[in-house]
Amino acid sequence: MSPQIKKKLQLIRRNIDQIDDQIVDLLKRRLTLAQKVGKIKASCGEKIYDRQREREILNRLSDSGNTVLSTAEIHGVYQRILKISRNRQRRIIQISSRQ
Repeated sequence: MSPQIKKKLQLIRRNIDQIDDQIVDLLKRRLTLAQKVGKIKASCGEKIYDRQREREILNRLSDSGNTVLSTAEIHGVYQRILKISRNRQRRIIQISSRQ
């Protein structure tokens, strides 16, 4: 690989690293909000899993006019994020029920 190509590759990878950092920061913010939702659900006796809400999220993201990610890719990523969010909410409810 030529030095010029290596330099270009390093620049692109630095940009990817910056985007990855932003994604992690956004996930932290999202999970903090999901924990707040969990506290509200715990205080109201609501179930954690809200099929309709999750369907709305997936549909909204799939219909966002995205041309880079397929619907299946979006669903795959967000199903994992939603599962992590539900697990966080379960922990909040478990902690609340012990107090």
